[in-house]
Amino acid sequence: CRPIRSMVTITKTQAGFEQEEPKDVPKPQEPSPFAPSHDLTITDACYQRIKALADKRSDANLDDLYLRVYVDAGGCSGFQYKFELTLLADEAIDENEDVVYENNGSRVVVDNASLELIAGSKIDFVQEMIKSSFSVVDNPKSESACGCGSSFAIKNFEANPAVD
Repeated sequence: CRPIRSMVTITKTQAGFEQEEPKDVPKPQEPSPFAPSHDLTITDACYQRIKALADKRSDANLDDLYLRVYVDAGGCSGFQYKFELTLLADEAIDENEDVVYENNGSRVVVDNASLELIAGSKIDFVQEMIKSSFSVVDNPKSESACGCGSSFAIKNFEANPAVD
């Protein structure tokens, strides 16, 4: 649950002078919580792997599925990155709770709560000698991570505790 923020404008006036209220001045808009500084970078390797996995499936095509990325409690560092190739028929994309990143038909979906914990990161598909997997790379909100990179601890957790 995010705190509601409001904008307060303080103006300085001189005694004895009346000030007119400006007319037809648009009110400043509150910045979107998903402005570029809160965004993700999805690599071409990630999008290409989603397409390759869709091509291998007999029960779905690229239009029928997406990669869901989310953060779950657990792991050796406190939070873990989770990746699920999801069929739309099994779990619809919630326009109010999910942010969708799309490139050439491949989609990555992240819920708002998870996006708060991975904003500024890069979602990649990494091929190594011992494993190939989707991964979250360069998470600016991560203070430390486990050796395998699948879990992490957030910076300044005491000031920003998880709330149920």
